[in-house]
Amino acid sequence: MTFEFQIRALLSISIWTVLSTHPAWAEDHSLQLKAETSLTFDNNLFRLPASANPTLILGKPSGAEQIGINTLSLNFSTSLSLQKINLTVSIADSLYQNFSYLNYTSYNYNAELKWSLTPKLHGILSSNRKETANSFSDYLGLNQSNLRTEMTTRMEAIYEVDGPWRVLSGVSQFSQINQQALVAGGDHTTQTVEAGLGYVFASGSNISFRQKAVSGHFLNRVLPSSGAYDTDFSKAISDLRAQWVMPDNSSADFYLSAITQTHPNFPQRNFSGLNSGASINWLLTGKSSVKLGQSRDVSAYAVFLSNYTQTDRLYFSPIWQLSPKSLVILKNEWAHIAYQGAPNGIGISNQRNDETRDTSLSFYWQPDQRLTFSAALQNASRASNQTGLDYNSNQISVSAQYSY
Repeated sequence: MTFEFQIRALLSISIWTVLSTHPAWAEDHSLQLKAETSLTFDNNLFRLPASANPTLILGKPSGAEQIGINTLSLNFSTSLSLQKINLTVSIADSLYQNFSYLNYTSYNYNAELKWSLTPKLHGILSSNRKETANSFSDYLGLNQSNLRTEMTTRMEAIYEVDGPWRVLSGVSQFSQINQQALVAGGDHTTQTVEAGLGYVFASGSNISFRQKAVSGHFLNRVLPSSGAYDTDFSKAISDLRAQWVMPDNSSADFYLSAITQTHPNFPQRNFSGLNSGASINWLLTGKSSVKLGQSRDVSAYAVFLSNYTQTDRLYFSPIWQLSPKSLVILKNEWAHIAYQGAPNGIGISNQRNDETRDTSLSFYWQPDQRLTFSAALQNASRASNQTGLDYNSNQISVSAQYSY
């Protein structure tokens, strides 16, 4: 019996126990059905550089595409005493007008049990599945579909010792499966065990420290490997996080994580680094706010000339409440991505560096409690020191959602 199956079985048993211990099912429950339809126009779906010839690469004179997505989801929530259950299941049908081989139907779910044995001992059992299309920004198989399925199961426990102190623990499993083979970001599973301490201030501000041990396995790799691609890896993470709640309901978040990843068969693939970030959600007036922040994230990216990426990101997002029924959100994000840690020191002087920018303007209108309309304009671009990796794309999208 696998670790993932054990957690899912425990989640199913726990939910069934909560629902079956009360003849009226629960003290409070709700059921909501949502239907959403959206239409997106992308003038550069395959993220081709301006110098590319779409006819030679795609067999068509343009890489522009119109994508229609129809989604039906069911949300169920209920509570009994200290226990709370949230369940969401959805089916989404994605249709491509010009490149129909990319059509797909995804089935997703998120199940969560917020359990509590006593007011001081509580936690979360959760399981979710998400299926999406891989981005073409780094995937070269342009003439075939490549879906990515991610599944996560997690069990978390929190014990409130005395006053503000918390003892934190958790176990989880994650799996990522791609329809087509990828070198960086290929099929793999991870199992994580973590423990830590937290402190909650009377103001609602909090600080926590967690130590995590991650064991990972790549599903489609075999040894020996001429490219030094390992089948297994281990990761140690020391994670410090803090949230400051301000008197005007603004808040600021901070994190600092030390990461070390090792490989048993190819130590030249080992790397370590610091992840850090700070953000503020600042309420300017009763109808406007702004979120801004910066981060540095180190993550595995094992290819011929690199072991990992270091991404420095800056983002800025003002929000305006135009009326009780309408909202406007502007998002700006800039990032510098450095591909580092060349195995055996090969190609250090020519390692890849990217500059990306993502800007979007979204408008939301809710004329009725059950009906929501939205529209968005988006531009995404990348400039790279490697030939053929630059791109610029513009998107326009509209959607309508009805809840019952």
